[in-house]
Amino acid sequence: MKKLFYSFLVLFVISAFSASAQCGDDLLKTALKEMGSSQYIKDFSVEMVKEKKDTKTGFVKFTVLLNSNTQYKFNIVNGPSNSEKMIMQLKEGDKLISSNFHNGKLYDSFQFICRKTGVYHLYFSFKGGQEGCAKAVLSLVKQLQ
Repeated sequence: MKKLFYSFLVLFVISAFSASAQCGDDLLKTALKEMGSSQYIKDFSVEMVKEKKDTKTGFVKFTVLLNSNTQYKFNIVNGPSNSEKMIMQLKEGDKLISSNFHNGKLYDSFQFICRKTGVYHLYFSFKGGQEGCAKAVLSLVKQLQ
């Protein structure tokens, strides 16, 4: 009986690890490669799961401090099991500044030239409120004069 219990325990641990691995380090490694020659600043892990009573997942919000006269790049890598790609929006207060969703098309990255030092907000969501995961990277492209 103990052998059966330990076998199930090992299978459970392996299945739990493989489920989290699809939204883990491999996605981050891909996102870091896709940032190109820009300088890494910060990464963001986003995992959205529906509760049983929910019909949509909502959004996840992160706060970043951006400096004036600086060009930034935001790139995102979606989890392999996502049914939809994740939408990333950069906002100043309630004002949308930039996004990877433009004219009905989703992009893997966008660049932003910051003209005013301040606190900005990154919002992540799925079109249609689906669930899934993604990794995003904020990087410095260049300082402007």
